[in-house]
Amino acid sequence: MINKKAIIFSVFAWSIILLISSCTNDNIPREKAYQRFYFPAKKYKAFTSECGFKFEVPTYVVIENKDSFRNQRLVGDSCWFNIVYPELNAKIHFSYKYYDNQDALTHLLEDSYKLTSKHMTKASYIRDSVIDLPELKGLIYTVGGNAASDKQFILTDYKHQFIRGAIYFACTPNYDSLRPAIEFVDKDIYHMINTFKFQ
Repeated sequence: MINKKAIIFSVFAWSIILLISSCTNDNIPREKAYQRFYFPAKKYKAFTSECGFKFEVPTYVVIENKDSFRNQRLVGDSCWFNIVYPELNAKIHFSYKYYDNQDALTHLLEDSYKLTSKHMTKASYIRDSVIDLPELKGLIYTVGGNAASDKQFILTDYKHQFIRGAIYFACTPNYDSLRPAIEFVDKDIYHMINTFKFQ
């Protein structure tokens, strides 16, 4: 014969167990999603600086000149400018220097290396590639990992003119989530360098 009290007790006990186990507050974190990027078609236009150089820039960027800078030191130097990617919240900072002897060039190269080396605390590596074109020499630094600037470069005519550029995204650096944007901008940087000419 079935004991009604045992059945009621058993149902009641299982109900309590199920109720308690379903009320636990174990939150399982969701994986962070990467942002989605929509990239424009690659098109370029000529850009000529009043400082004696020219190259092709993407049609989807904005040139931010000295009038936009808040830093008075930069306002006084008309050859500083930024190439702004409004949709990607990124800027390529360009600085230009005129030098008149080999010692000055050496000093500029050393300063550029020091600026790139500051990223070593977050970088997993820094790799350099030589630019050796007929009238243009330089280096491209690729900074791996979660560094603030993925790509930096220096260009010179080995006579009197020197350019330094660095890309920065206005967000917390996370290579995995920024990778599509970094690769998109990297192609533009290589195009700019390949079309760069000192006048």
